[in-house]
Amino acid sequence: MSIEAGARPKEFAHMLMKVSDIKQAERFYVDLLGFEIRTANPLPDGRPFLPFKQGLALTSGGPSEPQQIDHIAFKTDNVRAICERLKKANAKLYQDLHNGIYGLTIYVADPDGNKIELYQEGASIP
Repeated sequence: MSIEAGARPKEFAHMLMKVSDIKQAERFYVDLLGFEIRTANPLPDGRPFLPFKQGLALTSGGPSEPQQIDHIAFKTDNVRAICERLKKANAKLYQDLHNGIYGLTIYVADPDGNKIELYQEGASIP
C-alpha cells in the first residue's frame, strides 16, 4: 500500500499519563524536573489535565488502574486521508473524526490495543 503525500504523522505530540495525585506529580515535573506547563483546553470528559511543552501530559487515574498510559498522540497532516486508510484496513476506532481540543482528531487502536490519537491543527468538521 502506498502512502499518499502528506497523509502521515509528522511528529510526536504528547503522551497522556495517569497519575494518582496530580498536584504531587505537578510539583515533581515542574519544580524538580523543570518541565514547562503548556496552555490547553480542558479534557472533554472533565478529568484534570496538565500538559507540558516537553510532550508529557498528566491526568487522574494512577498506576493502580489497568492502564497508566491513556493514549499517545501525534500531530498529522491530512487526518481525513489517514482516517479513510484506517477504515479501509478495518482498524479499530476508539473515536471517529471529531473536533478535538487541538484540531480535527481521530482515536484508533494499535495492534496491542493502545489508544493512538492523530490530530490535524487548524482543521475541523464544520
